[in-house]
Amino acid sequence: MKIKSALFSFLAFSLSLQPAVAQAPHGGVPVDSWQVSVRQMNPDMRDRITDTMQELDGSDQDRGLIAEIGQAAGFGLVASAVDIIVSETFNLAQMRKKQKREWMQMIERENNYTDSISSIKGLRDFYNAPSTRGALDPSDINFDGIEIRGIRNGREVIYMSCSIDRTKLDNLFRHSKFNLVIDTLAFYPYQCHLPNVAANGIRIMNDIKKGKAELQGDSIVRPGNGGNGFSFDERKNLNVGIDFTITSSWINEAVQVHKDVELGRFKFNIAIPDNAMMYTYSRKDVDSRATAIADEAQREQFLAANLLPVEGDCFVVPRSYMPLASGRRLWGTGEYNIKVKVRESCRFDTESDKAKHWRDDYKRLRKMQNRSGEVREYFQTLWNQNGLNLVKQSYKTVLNTGLSHYGLTAQGAAANAAAKAAAAKAAAAKPQPQP
Repeated sequence: MKIKSALFSFLAFSLSLQPAVAQAPHGGVPVDSWQVSVRQMNPDMRDRITDTMQELDGSDQDRGLIAEIGQAAGFGLVASAVDIIVSETFNLAQMRKKQKREWMQMIERENNYTDSISSIKGLRDFYNAPSTRGALDPSDINFDGIEIRGIRNGREVIYMSCSIDRTKLDNLFRHSKFNLVIDTLAFYPYQCHLPNVAANGIRIMNDIKKGKAELQGDSIVRPGNGGNGFSFDERKNLNVGIDFTITSSWINEAVQVHKDVELGRFKFNIAIPDNAMMYTYSRKDVDSRATAIADEAQREQFLAANLLPVEGDCFVVPRSYMPLASGRRLWGTGEYNIKVKVRESCRFDTESDKAKHWRDDYKRLRKMQNRSGEVREYFQTLWNQNGLNLVKQSYKTVLNTGLSHYGLTAQGAAANAAAKAAAAKAAAAKPQPQP
């Protein structure tokens, strides 16, 4: 009964503390960057969690509950001077289909962007102070979610802030777990990383620095190549996904070291409405609108339709055992790490104007790839038309090495043959000994 009453009073308090809408940071930012920072727990909430643990710590039954939770938590040569004649025969109609198929593959690669961030700013202690209660004591918890900010070409692409779900704080005491909610989200589609031209070997940012490309409005362009910025006229079904994993390292009372153990992971997936210039979300605003709905069933239906869902949960970070010289049992402040993965994806509109003029876009992309000069291969290509077919012959040459010594190149084979012929001629001209 004591546990139930303590949890009830705690939940009543926590529901009254709605997290404030976090503001995106301002000031000098890099041209291209991801910033991930840890949010700090509200002092009032931290104190209330600590007080609740003190209330639960008064009986053997309560200590047994915490103890059970703690037990649950434990060849060769380099290629060279090889002259190769590569011949390919193309049916003109089939060649067009092949080009379109290659173009579509390039478009599909452009439709996905993924980046991983392992550098986290802010607090690395999950708790504010050591504990005498055990490895999973949630008292003095410091962690309260994370904030993510993405910058591209000096402009904000995304800002997201999430915090511990106040409506499920009883999981801290019953299961040593916590859940997250999205408090604030702002996403700018026309600043996003799609189309991901880098997936096709096109290095835009390097060319901007070298003056070979420039930013015009929302598009990055190269002279004579056109733009490659995101447009809802060509793409649809834009989605933003954020996954992050929490790991921890600690040492227990048996002096056993647990290194980089995964404690939990969270997954967000947000569908951005087509033609949105800017997408924003505020959980506080949704909750405020929900309170105006008198009918409970309608209110729950409204919340289910408008609150952004978050998948997953996570164990609280275990504290390392650290006894003092006096023999007093003590557990530390909890070491943890967060790895974040951000995804942007969309679908290409096969009815768009770009799809109707795909050959123009195919030529543009091929030109932007600048493949020649990036590899140590040089080609001389001859085209001959034979009826309805087109025959391509490519002479490929790479740098010279010792392969010629073994007669593995055209020059090496000729040299070896000449040497053998000279040796045979010399042998034939040499007087033979008389018997």
